[in-house]
Amino acid sequence: MLGLIFLSLLTYAVTESMGAVGRIAVIYHLSMLGLYFIHERLWNHTKWGKTSGLFIQMTGMSGAGKSTIAHAAAEKLRKRGIKVEVMDGDEYRTGICGDLGFSKEDRNTNIRRLGFISKVLARNSVVSIISAINPYEDIRSELTKLCDNVKTVYVKCDLETLVRRDPKGLYYRALLPDGDPNKIQNFTGISDPYEEPPAPDLILQTNREAMSFSIAKLENYILGSIQ
Repeated sequence: MLGLIFLSLLTYAVTESMGAVGRIAVIYHLSMLGLYFIHERLWNHTKWGKTSGLFIQMTGMSGAGKSTIAHAAAEKLRKRGIKVEVMDGDEYRTGICGDLGFSKEDRNTNIRRLGFISKVLARNSVVSIISAINPYEDIRSELTKLCDNVKTVYVKCDLETLVRRDPKGLYYRALLPDGDPNKIQNFTGISDPYEEPPAPDLILQTNREAMSFSIAKLENYILGSIQ
């Protein structure tokens, strides 16, 4: 609008004709409209300056480092101007998945809901990372078929290391004897199964590599997948 006002004032100063001002205003609007459509068509057919969306489903035992790695890698990617959304399983459990328990059926429903949101984000050029235990291979395979560019990242850590770390005391409670009121039931890897992914796209071994190394591996893998 300011450009049109300035152009109108300049035209009148030069021509002293309101008719000329009107004609210039019409030409200006038609030119801008034409340039807009040309710009949009060209932009839709070019890949320069763009990244494709990506749907990453993490999988790994509780305490393996999924959330730490996901959030740290996401922050590094955002500094590069890349749109990233981390779907933290613990956070979403209190929101859209707050009605679910920890049976296999409910766990799968939880992952399906996160998968649907991730699919929508990925098709809108967002890097979407599901950070959840995601323990069953059948549901992981189902998610890989939701859309193009779905990757599985296995955050691997042996049970001995997880029990030794146990910052929240979850493994201690899961290993309590039956009948103890503090015992956690249906705990993945202890009283519920965890199925290792047979062919993940990326493995981060947090019992063998520094957390900073795992974060850098994920960041670089994502960069290589979206360019």
